Amino acid sequence: MTNFSIPTRYKVLSVFLIWGAAILFFFLRFDAYGLQENAARALMFVWSIVDGVAHPVVVLGAPDFRALLFIPIGLLWTGNIAAAKVFTLLILAASSLLLYDWSRRTQGQESALIATGLLLVSPLALTQIDSIGSGPYLLLAAGLGFWLDRVYREDPKPLGGWYFSQIFLAALSVSLHPAGLGYPAALLWQWYKNPVDSRQQRHYYVGLFSITLFVLFIRMGWSDLSWWTNPVQSLSMLLLGPSDEMTTLRWMTGGIIFVALLLTLFRQIREQDLAKRTLTLGILLGLPSADSGWAMLALGFLLYVGVALLIRVHESIPGESFMAKRSGVMAFIFVVATVFMVNDRANFELRRIEPLPARDRLISAITQQAKADFEAKKHVLVASQWPGRTMIACQCDVLPLPYPAKDPKTQLEMLKGVDYLMFDPRKNELLGRNIAMLGQATETLAIQSTGVIIHIKK
Repeated sequence: MTNFSIPTRYKVLSVFLIWGAAILFFFLRFDAYGLQENAARALMFVWSIVDGVAHPVVVLGAPDFRALLFIPIGLLWTGNIAAAKVFTLLILAASSLLLYDWSRRTQGQESALIATGLLLVSPLALTQIDSIGSGPYLLLAAGLGFWLDRVYREDPKPLGGWYFSQIFLAALSVSLHPAGLGYPAALLWQWYKNPVDSRQQRHYYVGLFSITLFVLFIRMGWSDLSWWTNPVQSLSMLLLGPSDEMTTLRWMTGGIIFVALLLTLFRQIREQDLAKRTLTLGILLGLPSADSGWAMLALGFLLYVGVALLIRVHESIPGESFMAKRSGVMAFIFVVATVFMVNDRANFELRRIEPLPARDRLISAITQQAKADFEAKKHVLVASQWPGRTMIACQCDVLPLPYPAKDPKTQLEMLKGVDYLMFDPRKNELLGRNIAMLGQATETLAIQSTGVIIHIKK
């Protein structure tokens, strides 16, 4: 009687199908809220091109290169936010498989399995999928970059398809976040230390420098990022999920993770391959904008590098018993997995109680106002601090905030034609002061913790 066994690839596929289905049915929202601003702008850019609608790309700025990846879903499902979230879910799945392959080849299968399993159930990963965040795409640069470099070196053809694939991956990562500079910097170092030949080395030098400068020029740096964010607050998201409030628990959790991140970086600084160097440089270069995308990169580093380091420490402990060799590793898996799943459940329950995220309640208010104006056959023009998210939610004409003027009268002239102004006064103090001094020319429609809505009277 022959033994029947299921091939490994089918087992892996079934696990990812179950994981993806659980996320789609229980953890994602499919309305117009909860999106990252840059992702919303990329989606609006693609949808406007597909539908032949004029898009204010000049005033909003060029979108990041996710817009190129969104072209297929834009052609097939124009205006469908769920398709973009499913695509981001697939990107995270591909990133985890590529990082697993890298970790298995360089650090062992045990640590690779542990890291991949914990990454897929982390609260931050689910949040990044739901908001179409930059984190899964930054992780893709590390995993796919290692694979592309390995494939290219096995059959190095100058200026071939694998070369331009790496150049495009560098452009994608740089356009997303300052942490994305880690991949082209790591690839440059790779070709500086281990060139195939001098000719191809020059190709990579020229290509990577050129594409990095080109992306930074057309993007004018990075728009709509939170600069000089507290990294401890961002790192607390790894275990506890996103929140705007810094409680004592979050300070303690973020502080412990920050110390663990520094220790792991210090211990691994001399043992660097392309993927590990991409993660390391991404964390260091992205520190000035330590947002949730940067935190996702830090999570990948701690799991794929930190777990392997923890196993190596246990291997050096004398004795052959399970407690000597794996007690700390099992305790780590139990604690982290439990915290992850408890917070996943808490986020699921919170969504049932409060369906709308706090940061989107202001956009919901302007959406209701715009809907009322449309029913009254009034044209609506909104100037918003979050133009991409506002445009998708209210489906009206939206412009970015005007620059603060030298006096209120000049500010009012700059707002000619604008019906509503939506912004956070704490982050736009000069603009808020000018609006406050306009008196009866304006009317406050809504005041919330995330900002205000001002009606500009005709």
